[in-house]
Amino acid sequence: MSVASCTAFLEQVQDDPGLGKLLRAVTDTRELVALGHRSGYSFDVEDLMTASSTIRPTQDAAPTAPTTGADAVLRETEILHHEFDLGDVPEMQPVLRELAHLTIKPESVDLDRFGAALRDDDLEWTSMSPAASGFQARYQEIMASHGIGTAGDVGSRRDFHLVNLDQHVDHPLYDAYFDAKTRTIRHLEHAFGCDIQFSGSMWYPPFAYRLWHTNETQPGWRMYLIDFDEPIAPSDTRSFFRYMNPQTKEIVTLQDRPKMLRFFKVDQREDRLFWHCIVNRAERNRWSFGFVVPDDWMARVPTFAALGEAGTGR
Repeated sequence: MSVASCTAFLEQVQDDPGLGKLLRAVTDTRELVALGHRSGYSFDVEDLMTASSTIRPTQDAAPTAPTTGADAVLRETEILHHEFDLGDVPEMQPVLRELAHLTIKPESVDLDRFGAALRDDDLEWTSMSPAASGFQARYQEIMASHGIGTAGDVGSRRDFHLVNLDQHVDHPLYDAYFDAKTRTIRHLEHAFGCDIQFSGSMWYPPFAYRLWHTNETQPGWRMYLIDFDEPIAPSDTRSFFRYMNPQTKEIVTLQDRPKMLRFFKVDQREDRLFWHCIVNRAERNRWSFGFVVPDDWMARVPTFAALGEAGTGR
């Protein structure tokens, strides 16, 4: 492995627009190392940490994603989420076709170990309101468990009882999966007319969950592409997305369904934190792919604008 090789790769990333576009599909350091290997460079995560501290971005480097930092101006809205069936949005049909290549189950995941790491008490905590007495004490207890075990390993974080697909790069399906991610970014950028960034690729095996969190360090609008490996009856509420309305403290539970898009806005102001959690309390598999989208995402796609104004987007 070589720091020099990694430095050369990072320098090429700044000079090669094509390679820069591939980075918009990367969400984990393991993926960045894998991308370097695919490009002919040999280095590991430790080399990456060393080399990245010495690289300075070029002054004329263009931003690769919409501005969503603390200095971004976030428009106020009374609507906290929007949902669309992917099949109802013509502009998203190329994305729909990529789902079969994105919804993978890497053989590198030990599902027996994953199942053994389930904690019923944590799962039940998703029924507790973030506004309730005692919530913060439990939250701090759970967050204090970070760092126990190997980073990215099953059970290393109590709040993540799921599989981050982008942390699994050493399996036969990864290369085709990453290619599908880059194509998905290309499709989305064509639809929205701007740079789009992957924010996460999560596989929720049977009885998986993501406990209450806010994402407050990354404010702005998010789009999630959600799919399952089986149909879900309207009466089946075991797979859901739940959030607390920051103003009213109402708990809103949204039933998940295959091939859907969900949008919501993350805020970092203390009185507007978007507390939310995700539960897949069933034998089926759930996949969720997140993207950073611009604040004016609805206006950029005609079908979103039309369905949203008609009330179809909830």
